[in-house]
Amino acid sequence: MRFYVHHEDSPPYTVVFSWEDQQEGTIGDLLDQFVESFNQKFRGVSELDVEDVFVTKSQSSRQAISNEEQVSRVIRDQEDIFVLSKGPPAVMEPMPHVQSGSVEVEEDDNNDRESRSSGRETSDVTHEHSLSQADDDLDIEDMKDLLEGDSPGGALRSSPQRRHSWEGSFDDVSIANLQIEQLKKERNKELNAGHDAQQVLIAKCVQNAQRLVQQKHCDKAVKIYEQVDRLFPHQKDCLLGLASIYSSAGRPEKALEYLRTSVEAFPDHADLKCRLADCLLELGHGKEASRLLYEAKDILEKKPDTKRTQLLDLQVQLAKAFILLGKHTMALHMCQAVVREKKDHLEGLLEYAELTYKMSTDHARDALTIVMTLMVNKKTWMLPRHRLVNMMKHIPNGLKILEGEIHEAIKSVPALVFLSNVFRDHGDVLNATQLLEHAMQVEPDHCTCFLSLIHMFEAQDRHAEAFKRIRAFLKKHPDMSIAGLKNKVFLPILKAVKEDIYLHATYPRVSGISADVQPPQQRAYNDQELNLLAVMFTLVKILFVKGALGLLPSFTKLLDPAHADRDLHTTLIRNEAAYYSTISQVMKIKLNPSCLENSPQFVYLAGDSHCITPAWRSIQYKGATHVLHPLLSTGTKIWHLRPEARFFTKENFYTVMKKAPRKATVIFVFGEIDCREALPVCLAKCRYDSMEEGINRLLDIYTQVLLGLKRKYKFTIYVHPVPPVLDLTRQTVMKFNKTLKSKVEVTSGLHWLDFVDELLCDHGTMLDSKFEFDGTHLHPCYVERLEQALSEAQERRTTSSPRK
Repeated sequence: MRFYVHHEDSPPYTVVFSWEDQQEGTIGDLLDQFVESFNQKFRGVSELDVEDVFVTKSQSSRQAISNEEQVSRVIRDQEDIFVLSKGPPAVMEPMPHVQSGSVEVEEDDNNDRESRSSGRETSDVTHEHSLSQADDDLDIEDMKDLLEGDSPGGALRSSPQRRHSWEGSFDDVSIANLQIEQLKKERNKELNAGHDAQQVLIAKCVQNAQRLVQQKHCDKAVKIYEQVDRLFPHQKDCLLGLASIYSSAGRPEKALEYLRTSVEAFPDHADLKCRLADCLLELGHGKEASRLLYEAKDILEKKPDTKRTQLLDLQVQLAKAFILLGKHTMALHMCQAVVREKKDHLEGLLEYAELTYKMSTDHARDALTIVMTLMVNKKTWMLPRHRLVNMMKHIPNGLKILEGEIHEAIKSVPALVFLSNVFRDHGDVLNATQLLEHAMQVEPDHCTCFLSLIHMFEAQDRHAEAFKRIRAFLKKHPDMSIAGLKNKVFLPILKAVKEDIYLHATYPRVSGISADVQPPQQRAYNDQELNLLAVMFTLVKILFVKGALGLLPSFTKLLDPAHADRDLHTTLIRNEAAYYSTISQVMKIKLNPSCLENSPQFVYLAGDSHCITPAWRSIQYKGATHVLHPLLSTGTKIWHLRPEARFFTKENFYTVMKKAPRKATVIFVFGEIDCREALPVCLAKCRYDSMEEGINRLLDIYTQVLLGLKRKYKFTIYVHPVPPVLDLTRQTVMKFNKTLKSKVEVTSGLHWLDFVDELLCDHGTMLDSKFEFDGTHLHPCYVERLEQALSEAQERRTTSSPRK
């Protein structure tokens, strides 16, 4: 895991720690390392004594964490920890050459942290050289240690992590800007036979940029490449680096610019012509691509050191160009020639399979065999997975043929689960479900597989079936347990349900539950226990979403002890545990199941997990009592809803939307996951050039989706602001909300719920404490603000707006 330890007193300082989950080490050890790093940084200026400071999670409460506690037990991934003085802070002398400035950190795809802006110095950062300094202040010798030091991004365990340029913004104090500054001086020097400083520095800059790409900070790498390119145009590695970044970011038109420049600068380089041809093929320009490929072929055939594999690779590229030009027979002959000569030519095999699978059942069988083989032999290559799912849409009885081709693997549940995940991630939930059903026949007590199957039922809104399957599974395995908490203790509750679980508001008459049921043993859960626990958590989630509120207290009473103090957020079932935790807490806050009796009127609330806390609560709408009915689409980002997306959450979203009746009033609350994950990741990958561009792209998708639903189902649509709960993303969320509000207000058919500012305090910088709940979601009491905003929006809609 990775976390942040801050010293906020003067001088401010932060150390980024990487710590293995099972790493031994106490808070005292952590404090020793932090103090040592701090004192090395500020020796002679300001130093700490480990006896005079303590570690806490809250600066305001100043509640110390015991030095005897294990780090891995009390600190969570991405958490902020503070080192405070035990007494009043001493008066510090100003530090020479140290500037306090904003520090931006962007994490990788799965992290929630977007940015940190403060007046802190970060660990082991070289004092910043202002770019306005005289040239005499900086020379090659000043950079020697930086240029020849350890490679960045190396493995770090329980030691303070050095803060290099690839972790902060390019404009921070960094190796890269020192190199660029030196390049500016070297540009003006004569380059003679004995002086190659330019090329050395260019190579070092390129290496730093390449490491940044490996660290998933492509935006920082682009800044290095662009500055080098401005100083010394037509550097091949820079042009190819930029092209590769933009191509990987799904921006082939941007990559095309740099590839054209590289081909113009190096017209005799066959590899560059092939790279440009690849980009043109992605953009659908088969004619120009084929011309370039023939030129590259001529160059390669004249070179004595050309390898035969290079020509075979080029021939497959030509086949792709011919496919675009409609010359499928010629393309097929070229691919056949390649695979005859080199039977393990992966791209040749893949294109051959693509060209032949529709010809006959035998060809389909061969094509599926090829694609499956490629998936196994090159697990990181995603294209065969896409091709497999696409082929299955066009092959009659495709799944039966596929199962026939993997008859050896068909007895392997992990292989079937893997295949199911491939189909799921490409939006084919039906085939994904069938493969999991097959796996359950192979191994009926496989908890991981069963959990995946239940999630597929969720994705298809088959909640009633999921409930019955869970009940049957527990009945079939009564003695299977979660650290001693056996399945059979849940059966009396499940057996008491005779009718549909939807709106099952009454408390069942349950008999047979032992009064002395023991909580799970205090030990770490094994994998089977974790997955079984996740099944039970998912059952609670299903019951809540379906309004079976009368059943939930019996389950939460049994499951709360299995959830408490288990650090489940660090396990593979963290998502299931998070939903359970929220629902368990919601059920304790004045939620009256009787509101669901006697066929209530509903206002539907469609969203990700943020539709949970306000769900099933009563509001006044149009002069009558209505109940907020959740339409949960788990894990759905706005980004998933774009037209070309195939992720399973998109299918789940549109399936859930069918549950609201025509002409219903629906409130939509999506976008929080995009602000927390998608936008930072997309910026780091250079999918967008700015936050504003990314937000506008997401809102174009969002509004078009909502308008499509309005046209299809005649919904009355209100747009809920993204909840500004997380401190780390609040700035992004509020920027998103501001743009979202403007977009909705000028879009006919959509209506904005204007209350987000009422949730904040301290001039909009903090969430009002009364709306704090579980650290992620708003407290259910915010429904009062939602109700008022809905009433105001309804009034505007009916009196001052011509929109419907």
